[in-house]
Amino acid sequence: MRVTTKLGLYALGLVVVFAAMFGVGSWVGPVLPAQQDHVEETTGGGDHPGPRDADHDGEEHDG
Repeated sequence: MRVTTKLGLYALGLVVVFAAMFGVGSWVGPVLPAQQDHVEETTGGGDHPGPRDADHDGEEHDG
């Protein structure tokens, strides 16, 4: 066989294999669970419950 024939058959084989795998993948469907596309927003530590004039240890101070 000539080199061009070998390369042509190799390329044809690749196309057949990839087409078969694409068909199997479409038939089976996704295997992994769907990922969430959003990111939760954070407040940056600015909003804490409780009085605003309390220290970290809970004691109030003049402010």
